Amino acid sequence: MGSTFTRADNVTIPGTFGDPISVPYYLQFVPGIVTEVVTSDRSFQSFNKAEYTNTILAMPHITSKPKRKKSDLTNTDRYFPLMRGFVDVPAKGDPVLLCEIGGIKYYLGPLNTQNNPNFNNDFMFVPEKPITDIVKMATDEKRTMMGQSLNFKKVNHNRMMKPIKKELDRGEAINETHGDMLFEGRHGNSLRIGSRDKNPYVFISNGRHSNNFNESNADGSLISITNSGTINQHFGQYIELEKPNPDDDTTWTRTPIPFILGSDRVEGNQRLMSSVVKSINQVDDVNQVLYNYDKNQVFINSDRIIFNSRGNEQYNGDIYLSAKNNIHIGAGNTLSISTNKNLIIESNKTYLGDPNKETNKDKMEPLILGNALFDIFDELFSILEGTTSNQYFPLALGYQGAPLKAVLDPLRQKIDAIKSKHHFIEPNDRG
Repeated sequence: MGSTFTRADNVTIPGTFGDPISVPYYLQFVPGIVTEVVTSDRSFQSFNKAEYTNTILAMPHITSKPKRKKSDLTNTDRYFPLMRGFVDVPAKGDPVLLCEIGGIKYYLGPLNTQNNPNFNNDFMFVPEKPITDIVKMATDEKRTMMGQSLNFKKVNHNRMMKPIKKELDRGEAINETHGDMLFEGRHGNSLRIGSRDKNPYVFISNGRHSNNFNESNADGSLISITNSGTINQHFGQYIELEKPNPDDDTTWTRTPIPFILGSDRVEGNQRLMSSVVKSINQVDDVNQVLYNYDKNQVFINSDRIIFNSRGNEQYNGDIYLSAKNNIHIGAGNTLSISTNKNLIIESNKTYLGDPNKETNKDKMEPLILGNALFDIFDELFSILEGTTSNQYFPLALGYQGAPLKAVLDPLRQKIDAIKSKHHFIEPNDRG
């Protein structure tokens, strides 16, 4: 059952002869414990019904009926999420609040009894069998006695915090800032909707280390949408802990790690993306362009990122990548582009190499137009054949006195072969 009438020793009224009388009162939300969880139509106690998804079987701690065992629970002890569009599905053993409205049973929770995003113990739960020596019990045995799932992974994840950042939290009060709206998962993922000063942001973090209190570049994956502040101001300078001596737990090396482009972190890379960006923008300090930008920006950081447009019978499956100014692509190893049909590069000038690099200035070589070059050679051969067709090549050159035309014809075929059938450049008449 959910909502119920109950009595409490400290809620009384004077009786007929002055003795206190306990008065029943209505308890809308009753604390209880989760015994089964339905996460899909394959879950135990789902009875293969999709409409039971995210429901639970639960036992109330306060009831006017005789206490029952977990094995006694039936479909009448099923509780649905109270909220329509949001649900925080509990785990077995989680403490929850139970209620009944309009003949339907609902739950709220899990309850935050220990302020732990991973799991919170139910301190009102009394095991069906007395625990005689919990210290000597194996972990699995303890969890079974407490009604908790053996499949649930308990991890000591720290609660998310919002440390004050003076460069972003502007104000006169010392060590004071406002909180954010936080959605924390059980195993190091979160959604933060908040702001610094009056500047809003949205952070989606996944794979955060259990010892970290807030999002950083060290997270497994991070997506941020910021209105003000640089990437390093929001996420950089996280501390990387190193243990120089494996046998000494007291000495740790703390290294601050700023955000750096992945391609520029490759040791031995002689063609840094930052160098090309600096060259194109003609700036003395590339950090002002790359890392010190503090206006609206979207930042995506992970070990691997895939953009895929699959398309279907109705849609082409295109990807459009556009920028009002520049687009920069950098790779620490290889940049490959593969296409089934055409690769089209439309630009005023196309450079293979940085034209602004000191070693390349005034030394860039133009490409040759294949057809124009072929026409020149073809005309040259025609002239040679027409003027010297009866001449014989000298024996010293190894042609054994063959006519010049016979020598030029095979060479003309070789010249024709130098024209590519797959790669083309535009003519010069476009300016």
